[in-house]
Amino acid sequence: MRRAVSAVIATFIGLGALASFKSTPGVPGKSASALHLKGSSAVGVPPPPGTATTAPPATRTTPTTSSGAVRTVDGDPFDNRYGTVQVRVSLRGTRITGITALQMPFDRERSAEISRQAEPLLQQEALQAQSAQIDIIGGASYTSQSYAQSLQSALDKAGR
Repeated sequence: MRRAVSAVIATFIGLGALASFKSTPGVPGKSASALHLKGSSAVGVPPPPGTATTAPPATRTTPTTSSGAVRTVDGDPFDNRYGTVQVRVSLRGTRITGITALQMPFDRERSAEISRQAEPLLQQEALQAQSAQIDIIGGASYTSQSYAQSLQSALDKAGR
């Protein structure tokens, strides 16, 4: 009888803890194809066989209107236990105007699924923060850390 009472009390405490848990907002339960944002269509998709996965040159500058030039800087690739993460940052002055993932983990089906879900959220976080000081996405902690490191390296190269 005492065990049953203890089990019921422990169950209620556990349910209370679950009810008060706050997850990361914006993690939709839709298919991975619905999670892609523009500029990230190739994220999580393995390259065709025989294709090199190296990134283009580290810095490019593209002229724009009279409001300034857009600089594009590639961050360093950072490996984690699930794959390599590398981002490209577009800047207008010191403002981050865009982030594109050049490499995300895709070796395993689960890694690709996590990358497709995490990349747009990480991109949104970084654009809002205007820095590499971003929240880690639950379920993608290694990818989040590598994303932030690659982003910071790109910002360092840009002198920001």
